[in-house]
Amino acid sequence: MGWGSGSRLASGLIEAAKETIGSDSEREAFYEQLIEQFQDFDCDTLDECVGHDSAFDELWEKLYPSDDYDYWEDDE
Repeated sequence: MGWGSGSRLASGLIEAAKETIGSDSEREAFYEQLIEQFQDFDCDTLDECVGHDSAFDELWEKLYPSDDYDYWEDDE
């Protein structure tokens, strides 16, 4: 799976979860497993899914705080 198609697939799953799982905490538990599975298959573009669901966004922020140094930023 290409990286771009991975984040598109994850976005579709996030939208489906929002429609079928009413509880934020249950969606967050689902998203935690989703992120783990996608990352196990080297999909590292799930940050593109931020903004689709507040439950995903909160989990993503817990896992990857926005104030952490990003590896692609230059130290200079």
